[in-house]
Amino acid sequence: MLAPKQSDIQSIILEPAWFSRPTCVVAADLIGKVLCRQLTDSDGKQRILRMRISETEAYIGEGDAACHAHAGTRTARTEIMYNQGGVFYVYLTYGIHHMLNLVSGPAESPEAVLIRAGFFTEDSERLLDEQLLSADKILNALKEIKQLAGPGKLTKHLQINRDLYGEPITPASEVWIEDDGCQPPISLRPRIGIDYAGEAKDWLLRYIWTDHPSLSKK
Repeated sequence: MLAPKQSDIQSIILEPAWFSRPTCVVAADLIGKVLCRQLTDSDGKQRILRMRISETEAYIGEGDAACHAHAGTRTARTEIMYNQGGVFYVYLTYGIHHMLNLVSGPAESPEAVLIRAGFFTEDSERLLDEQLLSADKILNALKEIKQLAGPGKLTKHLQINRDLYGEPITPASEVWIEDDGCQPPISLRPRIGIDYAGEAKDWLLRYIWTDHPSLSKK
């Protein structure tokens, strides 16, 4: 299932309060939503990149051994997770990749949703329109749609870094989320890269757009 054409729908901007709902609900509901990034070109012209979200992970607080705030670990880095949902939590991993998280849930409950994968909306429109493409062109289109299949890949392409840390999830931060009514099928999987987390590594807290080509892992 691919997303509906952008021209056929109207979007609403999600308010920060939307993210203060239960984290697992937020993580599931984000699948199919559109992450918008406003950038300024070298010539001073502004443009907006739109990435439809295809994969998320929920991190559900102090009882979650994979969460940065596990067992009440409250540090300068994790302090923002104790805010009410509706702000960004961005951190660097392996000294290379920025991870984009949306703080969720109520205040003083350190939870967040990691954005793991997505695809540019124009890619999905092209795949819908080009049903008569030759096999090699379809393959190239699928390669392009996977360029955001991974949390480090998407932040690199969207030019997201720690400057976004603590900012509200609104257009004022030049990164926001829109809802255009897309409701794809969703499957649950264990989270990735948390073998250290004991039984929490097997929790089904990774939400994916079922069978979509742009996923960090099936």
